[in-house]
Amino acid sequence: MTQLHLIRNHIQRNLRYGLALILTATATLSYAQESISIHNPWVKATYPGQSVSAGYMTITSANDVTLVKIESDVSDSVEIHSMKMENNVMKMRMLTSLPLTAGKPYKLEPAGYHFMLFDLKKPLADTQTVNFELTFKNKQNVEFKQSVKAMVKSAENISGPANHDNHEHHHSH
Repeated sequence: MTQLHLIRNHIQRNLRYGLALILTATATLSYAQESISIHNPWVKATYPGQSVSAGYMTITSANDVTLVKIESDVSDSVEIHSMKMENNVMKMRMLTSLPLTAGKPYKLEPAGYHFMLFDLKKPLADTQTVNFELTFKNKQNVEFKQSVKAMVKSAENISGPANHDNHEHHHSH
């Protein structure tokens, strides 16, 4: 075999190996993305001059994963928060991530887990759409993204305790 044949065989073997890796990674990402379901995504409408809002949805994963990052087209900063009563005061805390147990729905709702949208680029009006990109990490530390479209709802169109104006913000950054 000539030197040229050896080089060509080596290149072909590496290309096949690389292609197999790409196909495996694509299949893993595709499978992971399909394993997340999002229901009832919505964002609270804002008043003129208000630069903060909150986002809600129910997230269910078929596998154990962790929500590690949220981005939005209407905000420069989105954080995961939890709320709970402490000494008769509703307190909110920032979370760096949100672990999701397989098959368990996580309701992000007023007075519970939710997303805080900071530094809004403009006020959010009723029936407007907000685009989110959620980044998850699986047990193998592979990250994958899920796009979500959420409807903006005004106070008149929200049922339940969705008003964020009556609690203290205690951030644990």
